[in-house]
Amino acid sequence: MTTLFLGRPIWYNPKKLFSFELDGDDTSQQVFDIYSFSHITHGILLYFFFKYLNTNVIYGLYLTILLELLWEIFENTPFIIKKYRQSPEYKNYKGDSIVNIIGDTIFTILGYYLAYKSLKLSVIYLFLSEI
Repeated sequence: MTTLFLGRPIWYNPKKLFSFELDGDDTSQQVFDIYSFSHITHGILLYFFFKYLNTNVIYGLYLTILLELLWEIFENTPFIIKKYRQSPEYKNYKGDSIVNIIGDTIFTILGYYLAYKSLKLSVIYLFLSEI
């Protein structure tokens, strides 16, 4: 975890693709974690938002990626990290690694694509993810 890029660790050691911990040492440090699935929701909701605005699908995808990256930058500011840590569920949160930011962005794109391909499946996903 010593290598940093933009103030964030690139990848946590030991390197894994997925972390199942809710608030462990490698939560938000691996490519995917238990919270990555919430980013599918981001993609679905942004697809609906841009569809409502009659935005071209490709342009909407670019805007979705941009908004997701802006969220990731905001989420990893010291202020927000401190806010997360005030909650007992996130007392060990230290921000995201670079590979986790990439993974979260991939899941956002998957959500956008799911909504583009099947509005019905994407609504089912939103419903089930909230349960």
